[in-house]
Amino acid sequence: MTASESLKTYTVTFDTAELAKSYPQVHFKTGQNLTELFQLLKEKYRGQAFRIDVKEAEGQKIVLTWYQQRPSAEAESLNKEALSLARARAYDKAVVLWRKALEMNPDEPDYYYNLALVNLEMKNLNQGLELCLDTLRVCPVYVRAYFVLGSIYSKIRQFQQSIHFLREGLLLQNSNILALVNLAAVHSIEKNYPEAIRMFERVISLSPKEPRAYLGLGKVYLAQNDADNASRCFKAVIKLDPSGNLGEIARKSLRAFTPAEQHSAAESRTMTAAIEMNDENIEELYAEGFQSFIKGDYDAAIMAYKKYLGVKPAESDVWASLASCQLRTGRIKEAADSIRRAIAIAPNKPALFKQAAIIYDASQMPAETAEAAQKAIDLGKDDSVTLTLLGKSHTLEGKHQEAVKFLQEAIKLNPSNINARFHYALSLKALGQSDTARQQLEEILWVKTESPLKERAKQELQIP
Repeated sequence: MTASESLKTYTVTFDTAELAKSYPQVHFKTGQNLTELFQLLKEKYRGQAFRIDVKEAEGQKIVLTWYQQRPSAEAESLNKEALSLARARAYDKAVVLWRKALEMNPDEPDYYYNLALVNLEMKNLNQGLELCLDTLRVCPVYVRAYFVLGSIYSKIRQFQQSIHFLREGLLLQNSNILALVNLAAVHSIEKNYPEAIRMFERVISLSPKEPRAYLGLGKVYLAQNDADNASRCFKAVIKLDPSGNLGEIARKSLRAFTPAEQHSAAESRTMTAAIEMNDENIEELYAEGFQSFIKGDYDAAIMAYKKYLGVKPAESDVWASLASCQLRTGRIKEAADSIRRAIAIAPNKPALFKQAAIIYDASQMPAETAEAAQKAIDLGKDDSVTLTLLGKSHTLEGKHQEAVKFLQEAIKLNPSNINARFHYALSLKALGQSDTARQQLEEILWVKTESPLKERAKQELQIP
């Protein structure tokens, strides 16, 4: 094997316009000596590279090639066997083999990345995140690790971290559609609407038939009360995904628009009282309820939804929306009644049982919370919030062994879940595991998210 054959390479191409934003101190003039920039890139992306080459390319591009010694044949054999085991879902065995491969070649980014994906599949979120970071420590041009980190941080609502990693990944691969959609969605959640619109429009320019971009863009316009543009985007989604979930979401969103478009809260109440019950006006009631909901006028939304359901009582989604409004206005008993009506109509929708568990939890009904959360999980809704609701209800009922099991899973899925961590600590304390309980309570104080549970954690720790 020649010297060049003994090396593996990772190549990334930068757009100089994007680099200019990251390195404002460098002058990006055509033909100018870019030695300073090349040195900065080499320093940033060095990692554990054997060698790095940077050169200018046509079309105002800069190409960086990252070289590394190839892993040993024995380590690669273990890697291939581990990949086969992972495909067969034998994750524990695959992890053992990748760990052995890393002992032989501790600077092989593929092995860290594969381990990260398997740990995420096993719902070991902290371990998965750490292994993605290890991947980038070794090989800072390993693009996929940036995008995985961006996606995971978004799911656990650490949005600034998500934005950071998505942007860093896009600097290396600026036309990755999924990453652009995810970044636009995070900007939308953060209410940075101009940047969200810019990102979604960029996706559409790169991939004109991408329904997720039109749907996200429509939601942004809807939040800005731009009915015309929102309607245009939702119609595009329906055209691109007529039978899929995205098309169904777009159809429901379109129902939010009325011929008269926007009304004040007072006008909305007057309209609701005066409206005649023909098909067109029934849909106007739904639209009025939806618009009031997104503007935070929950009383107006409740009036409209109730009027609508008086004519069309068999729509589970509207009952669920009514329940959400009632919960937000403190009408907890009414919210529980509404969500039960929704479940009676659509008994196989896990989201309805999750919503029921949230309402029962607010009602301080742990037995009912546990039953609803368990049903949601049985139907496939096993996210961190649902697991927390089930675990917390077991804590409140004194079923601490059961509580620990579900709350551990909730924390693995979202380490920033203060609610899960607090009740996990309470159950651990009840089981006599005081030191571990104290550790969990201390972890709560380090979480950046503000929560009243931080004060309760201090009380449990007896901190003044």
